Amino acid sequence: MPRTPRPAFEPYEESEDGLANLAPVDPVPPAAPGASARLTAFYLSRDRVLGLLNAERLPAHLLAALQGQDVVMSSAILSNAVGAYLLNAIAAGGVKTLQQLAFEGNLRPGVQFIYDGHVSGKGFAYANKSPALTLTEKLDEPLAGKKLVFEFSKNGLVNDTAYTRMSGSTHLFAYGYVAGIDDATIRAVPYVVGDLVDRSAGLPSPFLPTLELRPEEIAQFAGMDDDWMPSKAEFERMRQVPEHAVKELLCGLLGEYTVPSDWGGEESDVFSANLTVDAKRHTGAFLLKGPARFHAMKPTDLGKNGDQLYRLFNIPAQIYVVQHCHAIGAAVRKQAEAFALARTFVSPCRIVFMDGLATARLLRVHDQWPAPATPRRRRP
Repeated sequence: MPRTPRPAFEPYEESEDGLANLAPVDPVPPAAPGASARLTAFYLSRDRVLGLLNAERLPAHLLAALQGQDVVMSSAILSNAVGAYLLNAIAAGGVKTLQQLAFEGNLRPGVQFIYDGHVSGKGFAYANKSPALTLTEKLDEPLAGKKLVFEFSKNGLVNDTAYTRMSGSTHLFAYGYVAGIDDATIRAVPYVVGDLVDRSAGLPSPFLPTLELRPEEIAQFAGMDDDWMPSKAEFERMRQVPEHAVKELLCGLLGEYTVPSDWGGEESDVFSANLTVDAKRHTGAFLLKGPARFHAMKPTDLGKNGDQLYRLFNIPAQIYVVQHCHAIGAAVRKQAEAFALARTFVSPCRIVFMDGLATARLLRVHDQWPAPATPRRRRP
């Protein structure tokens, strides 16, 4: 059995026996992460959540609901009120994703993590008499070849919606800890499983998509012709555009008069404090990939150790830009979104995917799109 995970938001000191001496902290939920994030719970491990939070400082109605007392609208309290305190625990504790833990060499039993993505839920049918439930998903790099399996009980489902919302192929947010790892499987136990939603709009919508910013929303990249779609033959001209040419264009547009040189240990290809969005300046960190590998970007294209995205998100920035001369594959997008989500719990950020089409449009609007090759004349 793994050691009981440390409470995520309470400072601690290591005692001589290696166990944590906890100093309780007032668990008042903040406005962050991202002022608009809200966690709606479908599953809640009440005992484990009570172990995370300082029960003496919780509101009486919330504490009573977590303790299983007969409370008016107990289901609504567990579903809608506890999430804010758990988001606070994640933010204050700097809880990371599985990918971050893997790159850091800290993925081991007992460690806490967050996950937001696709899962397949089993055991939720009303006819199923077994209390055991699972959520499963195959993982991408740097954990390719493994699957993530959350294991928990029906006893923690907080409302009837959970049965339909968590069954089959679905998208969910989970906060839990690693229970065990072998060659094929990462087994995990959740504190909470639910929807991470954006509450800034009239109707709640998934929070993760709100982190993405379109390239043309950055003022310096505006003016691209969204109606221009190069043919396959025209798009092949991207092979002629070296990474350095894209870097020079970006630096020029952002008012960066020094174009940084490439070196092996860099965390970003370009860093600027001049990105303008909605008339406000933002800091931005860029990862650029040229035509050396002219195919859809995969995690294995991101450096010798596949850790370029991880290193990019180690830079304190407000906007992270992933640029490639070709398409940006789903596995790269998911990894970048996971890093952006974890970063947002520390400080709000956005992510931009500037694929080959967006890059081509930017080159074209600035008269840097390569001319068609002149066909060779046959000798008479």
